Amino acid sequence: MSVHTVGGSAAVTWMEQQWAALYQHDPAATPFGSPQWLLGWASQLSASASPLLLIAVGRSGVLGALPLLHEDLGGITAVRTMPYCEYVAPVGPGSQDHQVAEALAVRLTGLACDGALVTLENVPFRSALATALRRQPGWRHATSRTATVPLPLNTGAMSKSVRRQHTRRERTLADRGRVTYRRTRTAADLLDAIPSLEALYTAQRETDGLGPAPDAWTEVLRRCAGGAFIAEASLDGVLMASQLCLVRGRHCYSVLPAMTPAMRHLAPGHALLRYLATHLAVSGFSVLDLGPTRETPGQIEYKAQYAPVWGVNLSSVADGGTPTAHPGAQRGSPHQTPGDAFVHPSLTKDGRA
Repeated sequence: MSVHTVGGSAAVTWMEQQWAALYQHDPAATPFGSPQWLLGWASQLSASASPLLLIAVGRSGVLGALPLLHEDLGGITAVRTMPYCEYVAPVGPGSQDHQVAEALAVRLTGLACDGALVTLENVPFRSALATALRRQPGWRHATSRTATVPLPLNTGAMSKSVRRQHTRRERTLADRGRVTYRRTRTAADLLDAIPSLEALYTAQRETDGLGPAPDAWTEVLRRCAGGAFIAEASLDGVLMASQLCLVRGRHCYSVLPAMTPAMRHLAPGHALLRYLATHLAVSGFSVLDLGPTRETPGQIEYKAQYAPVWGVNLSSVADGGTPTAHPGAQRGSPHQTPGDAFVHPSLTKDGRA
């Protein structure tokens, strides 16, 4: 097993030519590892950053590739996961092979020993890569929860109080007017819906937007139009909640939920989520993935209402210091709250719906 490092324009070319085949032969890969998503965000990197690929090669050829980015932070070399990836893993037919993961983890440790600040965020805790990282010396680890909702919604698994709460919300909305649900079905519809989602997201969070400029999201989603849609819920024609979703197979991933702050008392986010779950179940989907979750009451209580299956992501950091074993790194804590150094804030949902 050998690991090759490819960076810059050569990495982009390699992804354009090879990544689609790796993704196709990896049924466990998520849309965050699709060539469209990765190349879309690679095209939006700042001048100080460039793509970096770690490619694990065995006797049968390429077994897995890990997409990263290389960035110059004022004299500090940083290596980290690509932006806006809620689940990070190598992509390829050997993505879950422990030898592949071990080779990649050793190479990552080597980059840190060479002086780079290496940060891997949102690696599924039970994956081969997370296991290999926890075995490496010199890494610091934190964990965060994830939530996936089996479809169709199992209302019987919800408490009586939660079911009553949802019933009250539905009646309140019905008393206020006509609630409609729609999801985009064409690339043109998807791109047309981005500005409204941006506006809701900005108003809800009182930030300067989704991070990158809206045209960046337009460029990325233009590439991903075949595996993405935006769902919307409106009250008497007024948009009250919007949500970007990525799909692969029978699995749907919620990426950017947003709602109108002025309608917060009507719980529009919950209304959209109920419509979305029903629509997905009828369409043959088996899972609605609500993604990384902050350890706050708003996050946990919001998602817990839908009887999710809780999972764990690992986020790990290694720098150029002396390699020493991190206490407890082999075990990890499934409920430890990651610090700012581990989790990009734009990759979690705040549960304010």
